[in-house]
Amino acid sequence: MSKVNVVVIDPGHGGEDNGASYGYEDEDDFALSVSYLLRCELEKEKILAFLTRERDVFISLQDRCLFANNLPADLFVSIHCDAWHQETVSGISTHVYREGSKASFAFAKSIQNSLLSIFPNHLNRGVKKAGFYVLKNTSMPAVLVEMEFISNPETRKFLKEPENQLALARAIKDGIVKGG
Repeated sequence: MSKVNVVVIDPGHGGEDNGASYGYEDEDDFALSVSYLLRCELEKEKILAFLTRERDVFISLQDRCLFANNLPADLFVSIHCDAWHQETVSGISTHVYREGSKASFAFAKSIQNSLLSIFPNHLNRGVKKAGFYVLKNTSMPAVLVEMEFISNPETRKFLKEPENQLALARAIKDGIVKGG
């Protein structure tokens, strides 16, 4: 694989679409915060990074993909928090389109490994195949990171901590750099 020069970061949800909401916390806020930090971390590595949204606004899935596809991007990374009706469920996962490229799988594996090396006490939910719109409709390698479960009070507290948000961003950046 060649060096990554341009990354599109997609902070999941936004605006009237908060994503998952638990304990007065919204997924879209965590996604945006970590995405900002990720952009800073990538720029330290001389990697150009663009966000699909820079504030709490709704952007359609189609527009997110069009934005990415109109750039000469090497990678698309969508940032999310997972949720489940059982609040004890936890873990970190990285998703690729079920018919995704070898490059998408390589980036996903590298990002997942990097996240779990920084957070070894978190459950490894693995690299998973999915049919998410943003993974299917982007023209470059694409991954979707589920940072942890916002529905779990313990992992929600983890997600709220600024130092953990920075560590998540750094781990994702390391996975991108190693995966490329």
